[in-house]
Amino acid sequence: MTASSTVTIEVRLPPQQAEAAVYEAFNRAGLRDVSGGGGAMRGTAATSWLSWGETVTATIGHGPQGAVVQLHSASTLVTTLVDWGKNKKNVEGVLARLRELAPVV
Repeated sequence: MTASSTVTIEVRLPPQQAEAAVYEAFNRAGLRDVSGGGGAMRGTAATSWLSWGETVTATIGHGPQGAVVQLHSASTLVTTLVDWGKNKKNVEGVLARLRELAPVV
């Protein structure tokens, strides 16, 4: 199983605005090839001496107080067993940028 990290949060924005905020957070976090729409987002983290890169995804849906956002980062190389904290760092980086853009519940 590929090394990964996932976090789910809720923001006080309608899902469409939350999706725009997540898109901006992906860009601010330095992810490349960011694309998405319809409640889903995808970007990639560059390769480094620690990893062969990671794929970061987000799903945005309706929540009780706004929008529920699930952020997930997984190593691109499926045989990766240890990610040296890169996936957690990717998720935390996007989350930090999202907190600058949207009120998190």
